[in-house]
Amino acid sequence: MTNVFKKLLQRDDSEGPDPKRLIALLEASRALNSERSLKPLLDFIVDRAVDLLGAERGFVVVDRDGKLDVPSARNVDREDVRRALEKISSSIVNRVLQTGVAILADDAAADAQLSAARSVVDLKLRSVLCVPLRLRNRTIGALCLDNRFQRGRFTDADREFLEAYASHAAIALENARLHEENAEVRRRLEEANRQLEDRAARALAELDRLQREAAAKPEQPLRGDFSRIVGRGQRMLEVLRLVERVSEGDYPVLIRGESGTGKELIARAIHANGPRKAAPFVAVNCGAISEGLLESELFGVKRGAYTGAQEDRKGLVEIAHGGTLFLDEIAEMTLPLQAKLLRFLQDQRIRRVGGTDEIQVNVRVLSATHRPLEELVAREQFRQDLYFRLRVVEIALPPLREQRESIPELVQAFLERASAASGARPKGISREAMARLVSRDWPGNVRELENEVMRLVALSGEEITPDLVDAPRSGSIAITGPDAAIESLVGKSAEEVESALIRATLRRTGGNRSEAARVLGIPRRTFYSRLEALGINPDTVERPGAPGGADPAR
Repeated sequence: MTNVFKKLLQRDDSEGPDPKRLIALLEASRALNSERSLKPLLDFIVDRAVDLLGAERGFVVVDRDGKLDVPSARNVDREDVRRALEKISSSIVNRVLQTGVAILADDAAADAQLSAARSVVDLKLRSVLCVPLRLRNRTIGALCLDNRFQRGRFTDADREFLEAYASHAAIALENARLHEENAEVRRRLEEANRQLEDRAARALAELDRLQREAAAKPEQPLRGDFSRIVGRGQRMLEVLRLVERVSEGDYPVLIRGESGTGKELIARAIHANGPRKAAPFVAVNCGAISEGLLESELFGVKRGAYTGAQEDRKGLVEIAHGGTLFLDEIAEMTLPLQAKLLRFLQDQRIRRVGGTDEIQVNVRVLSATHRPLEELVAREQFRQDLYFRLRVVEIALPPLREQRESIPELVQAFLERASAASGARPKGISREAMARLVSRDWPGNVRELENEVMRLVALSGEEITPDLVDAPRSGSIAITGPDAAIESLVGKSAEEVESALIRATLRRTGGNRSEAARVLGIPRRTFYSRLEALGINPDTVERPGAPGGADPAR
């Protein structure tokens, strides 16, 4: 046995090696592979140190986010010390934690460097020995022993031994901490799996219920042509029957619904089933055209009205003569333009921009919005007289989450559409995967469902499986935290960053321009100008183009 090891194991310079200390080190080593529970291990470490060095009390202290914590505090009788945080000298512990150097005091109250600390005086500490718990060159805590009644209780040999003992203890503590963390991760994974299984079971049960109800309902044939609309749930049947009734009339209809519920498709169905079906159907999104252009787009331009107006140009109202004009996102129209639209609705006459002649036009006006017009009227952001003029009849479209019975039919329609576009055989979808789709809330409604089915088709084999439905969305920017988000922008120009942000916001809002402007906190006019300047077409961002054929409601 070397002289260094002898010194480590002896009580002081006059005594020979202490076998108890060797046994303590061996026990600490065995603890690396035996005790896996953190609290019992901490208590074992403290109890052995108190016994071997004749201390009155022992403490393991750690720094948790700038505050001291005492996960183990034991006395000579191997009992927990109550209110342990009040029994330690924070000055001594903080110095050890900050410097990583042990402190040995024969009489702390009389020590020139320690007696100034109020905690030392208040606790009436005498013998103190506090060593760092170090792991891979970093201090993870401190092991402190004290005796309030004896001076000079601890020696340099005790300090050296306790430092060696603490190095073993630190490894044992780290292993126990990792073991508990792994156990917690396993517990969370098991809980997540149980929840996933429960959701899957509930989703299957819901799918079975919806299919039974659909099979039990008697067939209720519709008189109109709704071949382009998929979904015959109870709520959608009520909507289509209302469409049948209003199609024969010539009065304005206001269509309401969340983004992606199919407002334009319903407007086209009203036109296609009415007496004007042979005439044009003209749709304009009032939120997609800037204020300065919308008036000329609607009412046309007189030659010479402004620079570049070299000839008379018809507006969309004139183009729709004899047919139907559909004004989507009507709530985005400015108040001055609302006044001009109201005048047109009253006498069916328009005046081109820059012109003086009035032109008689005969069109049926349908409008749509996802915003609460009543609130806008109350805030004087939408004309009340125009509101009543447009809302002769109102059709409210249900969100997809309120007509889940339509989801299987919609999914099959989208699968067939994908097959027609690629020329491949239609892909199948497992019953479990369909149940997962039925159980979602779909805030983006049918448009979101369509995009999700297109994603599943692109990533799946012959059949869409539930694990693919549950998998995280690919193709998006992975952000692991604020720093990662900032780092991903390094090297990009300001316009590239702005363009990426606008496109991401448009995707999040389902292509709704006014909602994207609101989310970004940008005035609508400024937002439309930036779209033009950056060359962003919201329609291409909103969703991929679809081939002709039956269009599920969206």
